[in-house]
This record gives sequence, structure tokens and C-alpha cells, in this order.
Amino acid sequence: MIKLPFNTSDQQAFAAEFKKVISGVNISLDPRNIESSMCKAAVSLYGIFTRSFFDALCDGTASADTDKGAAALDYLRRAVAHFTIYQHLIFLITRIGNDGVTVKKNDDETTVFKYQQDQLSENLITTGWFWINLLIGYLNENKDDFPGWNQDTDSDIPIDVTDFEKWVGVSDLYFVITVRSLIREVWMECVESRQPTPVAKDNQNARALCYDVMARACTRLAYMELPEPIRRDISNEMGKNHNAQADTYIREKVAGIYARKAASYWTDWDVKLKKDAIKNNQKDAADAPRFTQPDISDKDKFYFS
Repeated sequence: MIKLPFNTSDQQAFAAEFKKVISGVNISLDPRNIESSMCKAAVSLYGIFTRSFFDALCDGTASADTDKGAAALDYLRRAVAHFTIYQHLIFLITRIGNDGVTVKKNDDETTVFKYQQDQLSENLITTGWFWINLLIGYLNENKDDFPGWNQDTDSDIPIDVTDFEKWVGVSDLYFVITVRSLIREVWMECVESRQPTPVAKDNQNARALCYDVMARACTRLAYMELPEPIRRDISNEMGKNHNAQADTYIREKVAGIYARKAASYWTDWDVKLKKDAIKNNQKDAADAPRFTQPDISDKDKFYFS
């Protein structure tokens, strides 16, 4: 059974909780209508919080401090509410019946235009991650009060959100957690292969690593998991008369921009490593003991066979 941060068994209780955390939703919204998408939104967050900790947040048992537990639950509800409506948006617009699939249209209401739907979808994603970032930040600030919030598994991650913010303008805490495997992958393939004992957070490799991770994230992550700068770039490309182009084509085009930048920075680092190696070899040669020709006189004894 998937635990949810809302009381979906009581219509009035659900309406009070849900209406409080998301704008523009009718108080008459039936929780049974959106429960499938709410479950999907909840499961999508397991990768960030783990299922057991997510369940504890929903139950209010994640912290012995009830006030802090309630604050964390409020952040979680706001995030899940926005992700739920994003996931369920197409089903709210359409009606599926025995006669087929229709859209709602009457004298008072009509279906939103495509550009309005796109704006709403983007806003729902951005706002959802806004609250997740606040939740992660809150948990990090109060980690002693949330024993289930264990980020020790990230001790081997050579860069953090400050590096992404510095080099590629991404300040989302959730994104760094989402791309942990990509960071490890790039670190092993592109950094350790060049330098057996690299220095973590070195500007030369950190910049290239951030761009390389962004390039790989463009093609591997779900659209809603991407940080806002990448989603904005993809949306801009979609708007340049490429609406007929496949999503894969657009993603690869945006990924290529980051990949080319990464390649140039890897090349810069290669040049630096080569110069350092030449300099070290020259120093080693200068410091090495030199052979000195011994002095030989007519008094030295020689043996001839």
C-alpha cells in the first residue's frame, strides 16, 4: 500500500488539506479521481527520500519534535499536490466514457488553450520542485531531529550543489540527489581515468564534470526531473518551429550544447595535465644524480686479460 500525505478517505478533510497547499483547485475535487496520479507522484519521490522515510513523513513520525514533523509534512504536501495535478492534468481535461474520449465544454466553461496548458504544466513542475528543495534544505538544517534522513551515502560524491550553481546555474538540491549515479559515472570515466588520485572540487575538473553531467541528464532523466534551466532550454527549442520534431531530437540538441562545452573543458584539463607532467619530468631530470667521469692518472692500476 502506498502511503500518501493527504487523508483521501474523507472528502472534507482532503478538501481542506489539498485546497490549502495548491492554488486554483476546486474544493469539490474528489480524491478518488486523482488518487492514481497522487500515488505515482509519491513513488517518484522514493529515490530522493527512500520509501521508509517518505512513509514516516506522511505519518508524522519522521521526527520526535511534532512541530518540525508538521513543518516537513507541510512542505511535502505542497510538493505532492503540484506533482499530482501535473501528472493528472490530461485526465482532468478529458473525459473517458463508453462513447469515447471527449473534452469538457459548456456555456460557462471550456477547455484551456494549448499554450495555457503548457504554462500550467511548467508552473506545476517548477513549484513542486520549489517545495521539495525547501523540504530538503529544512531536513539538512534539522538532520538531528530527523534520524531517518541519512545522506551519508553521498560522502563519495566529489561535487555538490554549490559546484552546479557556480558552473551551470543549477541550485536545485533535489537535482544533485537525482543525478548521483551520473556524477559517479562521469567521475570514474572522465576524471579518474586521467588522474588516478584526483582532487575533488578542483575547478579544472569540477567545471567539466558539471557540464558533462548536465549533458547526460538531458537524455536520461524524465522531463519533470530536469532542473529548470534545462527544461527552459528544451521548451525554447520546441518553440523554434520544431513542434513537429520528436522530443528525443530536442533533448539531444540541448544535450549537445552541454556536451560540447564539457569536451572543451576536458581538453583544457588534458593540456594542463600534460604541461604539469612535462614540468615534473624536467624537474625530476634536473634533480636526478648525474654521472661524473672519474679522474684517471698514470698511477692507477689496470687489468688486461
